[in-house]
Amino acid sequence: MQPVSRKPAAPASSTDIPPISRRLGFTFLVLLSGFCGISYEVLYARILSNFIGDQFLVSASILLTFMLGIGFGTLYAHRLWRWLWLVEGGIGAFGAAFALGSGRVEEWYYAAGALSRDMGGSMLVCFILLSAPAFLIGCSLPLFAGYLNRLGGGRVFARAYMVYNFGAALTVLLIEFWLLRELGIRTTVLAMAALNGLISLYLLLGFRELRVAPPAALEPLPVPGRHLLALVAVSVGSAVFQLLMIKIAESFLGPFRETFAIVLALVLLGIATGSAITSRWRVNFGWLLFAGLLGLLWLVAGYGWVMSGYAAVHEAAVEHPFTAVGHRVLALALLMGLPAIAFGATIPALLGELGSVARESGKLLCVSSLANAAGFLLMALVLHRHWDYGALILWVGGWAALGLVLHGGFRSRPAMAGLAVFATMIAVHRGWWDERLLYSGYESFQSTAMLEGQRQSPTFPEHFKGYQDVYSLNREGDDIYFFINGYISMRVNSPAEKIVGAFPALFAPRHDRALVLGVGSGATAGTVACLFDQVDAVELNPLMVRNLYRIKEYNFDLGEKPNTRFILDDAIHYARVSRDHYTLIINTVTSPRYFSSAKLYTREFLSSIRQRLTPDGVYVTWIDTRVGAHGLDIILKTVKESFAECLLGGIKGGYYLLLCSQGPIRLQQPDLVATNSVLAGFFQTNGLPPRLLPYALLHTRATDLIKDPKVRVNTTDFPALEFEMARLDDRELIHFSETVAKALDLTALAKGLAPAVQFDPVDFALLANRLYQNSRLLAGSLAAAEKTSEGFEERYAAAELEYYRQYAAGANSADLHHQHASKLMAQGRFEEVLEAERKALALNPASPRSAYNIAYSHENLGKFELAAAYYLGEMRLEAPASDVALGLARAHLKLNQLDTALAYARRANAVEERAENYRCLYRILDAMGKKTEADEAYQRALNFGIQAATNAPGPQLTR
Repeated sequence: MQPVSRKPAAPASSTDIPPISRRLGFTFLVLLSGFCGISYEVLYARILSNFIGDQFLVSASILLTFMLGIGFGTLYAHRLWRWLWLVEGGIGAFGAAFALGSGRVEEWYYAAGALSRDMGGSMLVCFILLSAPAFLIGCSLPLFAGYLNRLGGGRVFARAYMVYNFGAALTVLLIEFWLLRELGIRTTVLAMAALNGLISLYLLLGFRELRVAPPAALEPLPVPGRHLLALVAVSVGSAVFQLLMIKIAESFLGPFRETFAIVLALVLLGIATGSAITSRWRVNFGWLLFAGLLGLLWLVAGYGWVMSGYAAVHEAAVEHPFTAVGHRVLALALLMGLPAIAFGATIPALLGELGSVARESGKLLCVSSLANAAGFLLMALVLHRHWDYGALILWVGGWAALGLVLHGGFRSRPAMAGLAVFATMIAVHRGWWDERLLYSGYESFQSTAMLEGQRQSPTFPEHFKGYQDVYSLNREGDDIYFFINGYISMRVNSPAEKIVGAFPALFAPRHDRALVLGVGSGATAGTVACLFDQVDAVELNPLMVRNLYRIKEYNFDLGEKPNTRFILDDAIHYARVSRDHYTLIINTVTSPRYFSSAKLYTREFLSSIRQRLTPDGVYVTWIDTRVGAHGLDIILKTVKESFAECLLGGIKGGYYLLLCSQGPIRLQQPDLVATNSVLAGFFQTNGLPPRLLPYALLHTRATDLIKDPKVRVNTTDFPALEFEMARLDDRELIHFSETVAKALDLTALAKGLAPAVQFDPVDFALLANRLYQNSRLLAGSLAAAEKTSEGFEERYAAAELEYYRQYAAGANSADLHHQHASKLMAQGRFEEVLEAERKALALNPASPRSAYNIAYSHENLGKFELAAAYYLGEMRLEAPASDVALGLARAHLKLNQLDTALAYARRANAVEERAENYRCLYRILDAMGKKTEADEAYQRALNFGIQAATNAPGPQLTR
C-alpha cells in the first residue's frame, strides 16, 4: 500500500452506524481477548518454571520476551488487518499446543544436553517458545481498536484499551483465586485456548465487513519527539514502580503468588481506569503525571499509616476468604492506586483524538513496551541491587518528573507543580519514611501489637540485595533471624537447622556424598559438610553464597570448606539435569509457604529426586505445620505415592522432618555426631546432648498420619499444596501436634532404632523436653514415656538434673546456672542451689530471679536474716512481685518482726491476691493477737482455694 496524505476517513452516516448491540457485542470480544491475553503470560511462566526452574534469569526471559513480542506486535499489527480472526485463533492454537505438548517439550529440553545445563540455553528456549504467541498477543489490541473505530468512531482506542486491560485484570484474579484451583494449569490453558477459538470464530463469521477493505495506509502519525521521549521516561518509571510494588507488597503480604497476582491486577485495573478517565474527559498528559507524583508522595508519607490500619483489622479480615482477599487488595490499592491509574492513562492521553487506529496506537504501544523492558532491566540489574526501597520511590518520581519536563518544558504549569511535589517527596522521605518496616517480616503485620513490637526495634537490619531478592540478618538481642523477601526463617543461632543436617545423617547408609538443596544461612549444609566426605549444595540465589562469611560462626564456616561444592541453580532444574547420585539428599529450601518452594513437594520433583539417590539412599524434607492440616495431608499423600518407606522426626514445635527411601531406613551410626568434635561441642553448648539425637524419631510410618485420604496429590499441573499454604489456622497446627502425640508408639520407635540404640524412655523424654517446649507434643511425649517405664518420675528427675548440670557447665552462662539451680531447688537441694546461683551471679550480677532462689534456699535452711536480705535485693532488681513480697513476709515473721512482716504480706496481696498470701497474712495477724482480722484472712484463703494453698511454693502454713 502506498502512503497517502494523512486525512481522517469520512465519518459514517447515521444510517451506516451499526446497532448499539453490535458495538456492545464487539466490545465484549475485546474484553474476552484481554481476559485471554494476559492469562498466557501467567500460565506459560508456570509451565516453563515447572521444568526449567524458578531462576531469576528464566523469569526475566519470559517477561522480556512478552514485552518485546507485544511491542513489535503492536508496531506491525496494521499489516495483519484482514487477519484479526486468525491472530486470535493463532493465540489459542499456541496455547493448546503448549498445554498438550509441554511434556514433549520438557523431554526435548532435557534431551538437548548442554542446552538444558546452560542458563543462556534456558533463556533461549523460553524466547523460542514464547516469541510467536507474544507477537500475536501484541497484534491483538491495536487491531481490535481499529475495528472498533469502524464500528463507532470517537476516542475508541481509550475505550478499547480500557476494556482490554479490565479483562486482563479480571483474568489475573480469576486464574489465581479460582480457575487454577478448580481446573489445574493444563486445563486452564486449554480453557483459555478454547475461548480464543470462539473469539476467532465469531470474528470470522460475524464481522466480515470490517476486514474486507482495510483502511488506506496513512502517513506515520507525527508524534512530536518530546512526547515520545516523555512516554519513554514514564514507561521506564512505570516498570520500576511495578517491580517495586511487588517487593513492598511482599514485605507485609508475604512472598506468595497471590501477592504478585494482586499487584498485577491492580496495575491492569489502573490502566483500565486511566483509560476510562481519558475516554470520558480530555485529560492532559502533564496533569496525569502530576497526579502520579501526588500518588507517589502519598506512598512515601502514608505507608506507615496504611500498615497500621492493615494490622489493626487483619485478625477480623482473615475470618472469611472473601474479606481476606479484599483486605489485601484494599491495602495495596491505597498505596499504589493513584500512580497506577496515572501511568496507565499515558498512552490514551497522548493519542487524544488522533485517530486511535491500529497504526497510531501500535507505534505508541511499541515504544511503551520497549521502554517497559528497559525499565525492568534497569530495576533488576542496577537499581534494586544498590538502593533502598524508599529511595526507589524517589527514582520513580524522578522518571515521572522527567516525563513532565520533556512533555511540556520547565515553564509549563504541570511541570512546575510536579517538580514542587517531587521536592516535597524528597523532604518527606528524609524525615518520615521508615525502611525498617519492610524488613519486619509479613507476620509482624498481623496485629497491632506485633507491629508496634517491631517498631520498637532500635537497630536497622543488615540487608543485601540481588536482582530481585532481598535478604537480611535481623538481630534481636543475641538472636539473629534470616529474612528473605518478607519471610523470616528460624534464627540462625538455633540448633534446629543443625538438627536438620545431623539427625538424617545418622540414618544414611554411607557418608561419602550428600546433596543439600537450599543453602540459606548455611546452617544445615555446614552441619552436613562436617559429617560427609563430599557435599554438593544447590542454591538459587547467589546472594546467599556470597554472604555466607557474615554468619560463618553459625554455619561452621561453610564458605571455606574444601569438601563443599556450591551449585547456583534451581533445585528442580538440578535434579533433572544432574547425573550424580547421593546417599543422602536434604531439602532445606524455605518453607512451602514460600510459593516457589511448594514445587519441591510435587510428585514430579520427588520422582526426579529418586533418580539422584543411590538404591539405599535417603531423601529428607522438612515440613512446616503452618501449611495447615490439609496441607500436611497433601504432603504426606504425595510422599506416600513416591517412596516405599517414610519416617517422621522432630526438629522443634511445629517443624518436622520426613526421611524417605525406596528401601528400609535404619539407624546406622548413632554416635556419628557425638564423635565429631565440632558438632558435639555445638550441640552440648546448646543443651542438646548429641547422644540423644536418635530420639528425635517420632513415627516409623509417617504416612499413616494422613487424616483426609481424599486430598489431592501435589503435582506440577495441579499444585494443591500451593493453593493450601496460605491457609494459616492455629487450630490446625495444634491438630497435627495432637495427631503426632496420640500416635506415639514407643515400642515401635524402639524397634525403629534397634539394634543401634537400646531405647530408653527417659532419654526420649529428655530430648522431647528440649525440642518441643510448651507444645502438645511435649505433653504427649512425657505421658507416653511414663506409661512404658516403671519409676519414670524418679529416674526422669535425676536425669533432668544431671542434664542441666552438664548443660550449665558446658555453656557456662548465667541463665543456665540459674535454670540448674531452679531444678535443684525443686528437689530441695538448697546448699547446691546456693552454689549454682553464685556462679550465675558471678557471670551476671543482675541475673533475674537468682537472688530469689538464694533467698528461698536460705529461708529453708533457717537463715532468715540472709533470706530477708536476698529477697529485698530481688525486689530492687525487678518490678513488684507477689512471691518476693510474700518471701519477705515469711522471713520477717520467722524473725518475729511482725509489723514489717504485715506490711510485706499486704504488699503481696496488693500485687496479686492468692490463697498463700492470705494464709501468710493469717499467721502474722494471729501472732499479733488480731483474731478477728486473722479469721477474716483465713476465710479469704479458703475462698481462693485450699488446694492452691497446699500447692504453694513456700513453707506450708497451717491453722
